[in-house]
Amino acid sequence: MRPSTGIVVGVGHEDCWRLEDYRSFLGYLAPATQHRYLTGLEWVIRSASELGIVDPADLNVRVVRRLISRRQASGVARSTIRTDLAAFSSYLRFRNDLNLAPLRGALVKSGASTGRKLPRTLDESTVRTTLDDLRAHPETNLLHYAVLETLYDAGLRVGELVQLDGEDIDFAGCRISVRNGKGGKPRVVPVARCCLVAIQRYLETRSDRSSALFLGPRGNRLGVRSVHRIVDRYFPGAHPHSLRHSYATHLLENGADLRSLQELLGHARLSTTEIYTHVSHERLAKVYRELHPRGK
Repeated sequence: MRPSTGIVVGVGHEDCWRLEDYRSFLGYLAPATQHRYLTGLEWVIRSASELGIVDPADLNVRVVRRLISRRQASGVARSTIRTDLAAFSSYLRFRNDLNLAPLRGALVKSGASTGRKLPRTLDESTVRTTLDDLRAHPETNLLHYAVLETLYDAGLRVGELVQLDGEDIDFAGCRISVRNGKGGKPRVVPVARCCLVAIQRYLETRSDRSSALFLGPRGNRLGVRSVHRIVDRYFPGAHPHSLRHSYATHLLENGADLRSLQELLGHARLSTTEIYTHVSHERLAKVYRELHPRGK
């Protein structure tokens, strides 16, 4: 199903922006990414309209800087601003008929100024203890346990997890095939035997014929919100992405190299993976401050 372009309601002049053509241009991306880029463009069109600009041909560097300043002052998360800038940059690439290339330079400079929030990670012993307790407890919810093991052991994004089918699990080869990675990029990730055992225990409780690996209470494919609730139940305040961040940080701290980590996480750019070196440095600095005689 193609994502809808039903955005910017009430602004008018949508034809000038060629949104339907832009949607086709985004066809190489995963559906969720397409939707995010389409909705990420909304703030540009709305804000430009408020400045009296209804045709993208009238945009210039000065206007773009004003739009970005307003976005940054709105209080939205820095990650949201970065995604919106990426969506705008993608749109400018699409509109090569308007000679808007100089505007992409303004976006790059503005994106650098938004900073990057370090991801929250869970302590390695906390994750291990929680998962070990779930494995050993006879009344464990096997769906919850399998979901948590898979998120942490495979380092999956929540969107990748809920799209897994049973055929994506290679029990003999101890690996999972991620067919719907970010940007439509597939990858294969190794997993521990305990993760496969957790999945097998869960599957043995089912008698349906659904192709989905994980099912919700109504028999449909497990949803993203349900995964959020599962994670928060066992790791209060944590996000499903916290387990992915923990997976990456713990691998790095135990000797993994950045290139291998990049492949495991499915990052298109090494610079995205390098954020975890900052996490490790922060954790080491904290240990030093707390434990070294002169660290305080």
